[in-house]
Amino acid sequence: MNSDTEHGLIEVVFNRPLWQSFTYSIPQRLSGGKLSGCRVVAPFGNDRLIGYVWNDSPSTDPGGIDVKEILDRLDSTPLLPGRLMALVRWASEYYYAPPGMMMAAAHPPGIAGRAERVAELTGLIEPSHPLSSLLPRCGEVPVSILRDNLGPDYPLEGELARLETEGSVSVFWRTVSGPRAVMERMVEPAVEERVMVRRAEELRERAPRQAELLLQLATRNGPVSRSSLLRTAGASASSLEALLAKGLVRESVRRRFREPLMNGSILDKTAVPELNVDQERACSSVRQGLDRHGVFLLHGVTGSGKTEVYLRLIADVLEKGRSALVMVPEISLTPLTVSRFSRRFPDLVAVLHSGMTPGERLDSWNLIRSGRRRIAIGPRSAVFAPLRDLGIIVVDEEHDSSYKQDELPHYNGRDVAVVRGKQAGVPVLLGSASPSMESFGNAEAGRYTLLELGSRVDGIPMPATVLVGQDRERDDLLSDELLAAIGKRTARGEQSILLINRRGFSPTQMCRNCGYREECPNCGITMTYHRKGGVLRCHYCSYWKAAMVRCPRCGFNEFSHMGPGIQKVEDALVKLLPQTRVIRMDADTTRGKDAHWDILSGFAGGDGDVLLGTQMVAKGHDFPNVTLVGIIAADMGLAFPDFRAAERTFQLILQVAGRAGRGNVPGEVIVQAYDRNNSVIKAASHHDFKLFWEMESRVRKAFGYPPYGYLVRFVWSGLDKDRVRRAATGSVGDITPEGCDLSEPSEAAFPRINRRWRWNSVARSPSRKTLGRITREIRKRFDELSPKGVRLEIDVDPHNLL
Repeated sequence: MNSDTEHGLIEVVFNRPLWQSFTYSIPQRLSGGKLSGCRVVAPFGNDRLIGYVWNDSPSTDPGGIDVKEILDRLDSTPLLPGRLMALVRWASEYYYAPPGMMMAAAHPPGIAGRAERVAELTGLIEPSHPLSSLLPRCGEVPVSILRDNLGPDYPLEGELARLETEGSVSVFWRTVSGPRAVMERMVEPAVEERVMVRRAEELRERAPRQAELLLQLATRNGPVSRSSLLRTAGASASSLEALLAKGLVRESVRRRFREPLMNGSILDKTAVPELNVDQERACSSVRQGLDRHGVFLLHGVTGSGKTEVYLRLIADVLEKGRSALVMVPEISLTPLTVSRFSRRFPDLVAVLHSGMTPGERLDSWNLIRSGRRRIAIGPRSAVFAPLRDLGIIVVDEEHDSSYKQDELPHYNGRDVAVVRGKQAGVPVLLGSASPSMESFGNAEAGRYTLLELGSRVDGIPMPATVLVGQDRERDDLLSDELLAAIGKRTARGEQSILLINRRGFSPTQMCRNCGYREECPNCGITMTYHRKGGVLRCHYCSYWKAAMVRCPRCGFNEFSHMGPGIQKVEDALVKLLPQTRVIRMDADTTRGKDAHWDILSGFAGGDGDVLLGTQMVAKGHDFPNVTLVGIIAADMGLAFPDFRAAERTFQLILQVAGRAGRGNVPGEVIVQAYDRNNSVIKAASHHDFKLFWEMESRVRKAFGYPPYGYLVRFVWSGLDKDRVRRAATGSVGDITPEGCDLSEPSEAAFPRINRRWRWNSVARSPSRKTLGRITREIRKRFDELSPKGVRLEIDVDPHNLL
């Protein structure tokens, strides 16, 4: 690198599974303003990659090494505010996550593809300014065009950064590939207001519609969309064209942001309800802390009105001119949540979730960042929404495991939200009918404030529960009691929800002669049989093949499809209750855009008698006409070799049971289980969280599991089985885990997924500091080994040990 003082040094990270940053030089023409957090284009080996500036100056001197130069700078100012950048740094350090991947998780996906940066005039700049003639009053101009017009020597990035800070210019991204920006025609006065009013008076008799158009424009501020103006004035396009020809008005084109708030309705318009005593007490407790950080755990039974508490507190925050972040565990909850919030707060809600197109997510992200939308709603990744002047964070269904990301970067959206609230000095409200062991443990220890809603609103009783044995010998998935109850509800015009937490028709297709089962060639796991289409599918790597017609081992042509599956339940319902309309909701039926919304709104509108689904149907839904919930093979999840199996099973049963009887008709829950005497099943059937907590906490405390200890999981993976084994054993080696229980490296419960062999080890300790020391030592040893083709993933506070 030339030692020219016009070049500075920066540290850059990339969206790759790499823990380190890389030093580059940045030329003077690309410097200016705040660099940390901006995206840059940099040479990386033989490639050119988009990276993120991690630090303005390197932490270590490159010491005479030839440093490559940045090729381009993509942002005049960092897209993430300073506090969000600090949050990303914390998450990367705490979760031992590759910093570039953590940065990518905090940015909208539309930017990762082909997108262009554009500038828009939002204020006033001096007429003599070089940008004045290049930025129209309405419309956007690509930054690349500005650069071409001003030349390479003009400090464009620094000047855009200054103008954006002043509020004169807004710089943002729009997609180039995929969905293009949606444009709309705008109309504005071409003469002074008094002239427009005078001409309107002249035209009132012979051209009343033209006069009305002029009057509408004279009494409004700024440009008006053409369609809105014509509709309000009751005028035709020809009337507007006549005014354009007379030079009284002018047209321009501007961008209209896509807002996927989804057409249709799940909820009827209802008046704002009165709060009961428990709700008012909860609101009062949080209101007292709106000006400072604190974590509140709102433990309310299903149907107790937790959402109304959220809405009231957010209204208080909005009145103070601040914004709110609302997190939900998965996209199946987003339509319902958006429907509730957009009705209460019209034109203030933006959605962020993976079911949206990249263009829609980019538009929503820009609306939030600009301050045009002050409520952001979404699942795990929404924790990084760039809201201005954040006032409160709400995490609904805080217990849900989908807040923890299974793939890199491993982070827990709920826990990151707590840290974001601390950094911003605002309250965080966690809500659930079945709190996680960690959150309730924090409340018991006094770290969180516990708020309780002990009964349903309006005195509605909790549903009655019936436990029915699931026959192990017969393959009958639906008991006589459940079938009779469904038929009774359908005859009365009421609705039912059925849960079976397993996709497909059955867990496997097995040869009746020799017992052969087809395994996934990539994962070594028995594939699930899907009757529709006649395919076998691996739910870990998505590999699929046509189902067997003849056994490849013995040639026999008869097969058994044993075990429960949602498609098998659907077939049984259609056969046994032909008059019942069944709507199925699982990962296979919700792949399309807005599919969640279509299914839920259809069921709410009475299009089906039974909503049959996996865990998607268990949480957050409020259908007053549902009076029956049936749970099939309720204890199926208890067989998983995971210390969280009991907690997950309890939460799932409790949540789906709470969907019944939320209207005027009392509800009933029928729980089918192989072991009706299991203590977890009994506690969930009686909606008794405190009993479950007492039982489970004794087990957790005895073994040092959360909330009485902390875990870190290490997973080594690669295509070469022996290399993976050597990397795992070499990384752990002879480490002496003082104050820590470190398991010997061994094959994972699922030893191969997507062709990659997997070994793992788990560290457990009551001290996070001790776990940090062990983690750094294992990562250091792995780096020193540098095993070719082997990857190490570190999962702090893991939710999946398989």
